[in-house]
Amino acid sequence: MLEQMRRHTEDIIRYYGEISRRIAGSGVEGIPHVLELAKQIETAMTDVGAEELAWIGAEIKQLLDQLVRMDAQLQQLRELKVILAQQPESEQSRRRSSSL
Repeated sequence: MLEQMRRHTEDIIRYYGEISRRIAGSGVEGIPHVLELAKQIETAMTDVGAEELAWIGAEIKQLLDQLVRMDAQLQQLRELKVILAQQPESEQSRRRSSSL
């Protein structure tokens, strides 16, 4: 039983070292530093209210919707320009003079 506990402890230590190595490979200084960063993030997030995040999210969505509509309108203008550019010059002149 004592031998089994020793092997189990060694396995855990090896696994901890492997996790620490992988974390260090991503640019963080190991497990204790990850835990400290997590604590800092948690503290920082308590300073930002859920209502603020919801509000800014809604504002961004509204802006994106407006930009999508503007893009669709610009696409329609591009298509109209192509159509008008394909018409013979005499027909374009006649349309201009009839609109005056």
